[in-house]
Amino acid sequence: MRLASLVLGALACVLAHAAHAAGCKASYTVPVALLGDVAHRGSEGSVEGYVPELVAELARRSGCNLQVDEVPAARISAMRQHGDVAILAYSVQKPPAPGYVFIPTEQFVHDLLVSTTHVAAPLSVKSVLADPRLVFGRVRGMNYGPEIEALLAGLGPGRVDESSSIDDLYRKLVAGRVDAVFQFPLVYRGKLAALGASHRVTVLPFDGAAPQIGGWAFYAPPLDADDAEALVRAVRAMRDDGTTTRILARFVGETAARRARYVVREPVTRQRTSKP
Repeated sequence: MRLASLVLGALACVLAHAAHAAGCKASYTVPVALLGDVAHRGSEGSVEGYVPELVAELARRSGCNLQVDEVPAARISAMRQHGDVAILAYSVQKPPAPGYVFIPTEQFVHDLLVSTTHVAAPLSVKSVLADPRLVFGRVRGMNYGPEIEALLAGLGPGRVDESSSIDDLYRKLVAGRVDAVFQFPLVYRGKLAALGASHRVTVLPFDGAAPQIGGWAFYAPPLDADDAEALVRAVRAMRDDGTTTRILARFVGETAARRARYVVREPVTRQRTSKP
């Protein structure tokens, strides 16, 4: 009986140590929409891309059990409003709220993609915006940043077409059913190449919007407060030691990845000098 008690006690200690070593008190799912190289279905049906690789690295560093789940962008937005999201990667900052932490890790600049089906070269951003015949496409539930959101709203509903997914949007762009799309290289590079449509789409640099800051969002609850602290610490380390940039470079190249790197700027303190 005494031996059994000792064995059970030792087993309890081992299990307690294993739970502590696991890094998190619970397992968490990170929802992500299929958006080009942000996340896409691999040859065997698994979700692959930038976000899955980030999540895998975060799980490795934190010791937490993190899983990626493919969820449409509109549904992610609804889940967040109902408090059903614990962690988001490749997110944008929301207004401050209790238990909400946003860690900026990258900054992306939109390009304007224009189908050449109905538009003759040479093209310019100004001429595309000014042509009332041209329809802009967007993904329902996706946030394009304040400047582009205002621009699209100003075009009027007749010039904006909403798609339920990024795949639907790019099929429309390649077919000429929409004429222009604002998008990041991380989203469009792989998608256009997969469709064999690079020669049918012109990419115009767009400087009418500030870089959109992307990063990780943590919501506690449903995230445990201690787990949130550990995960936030690991994400900051991934950003600051360059791991996030190296993962991004696998998808957009080193030059674009360095340009997208978010640099934490320390506040400047002025030295006060005493007058003689």
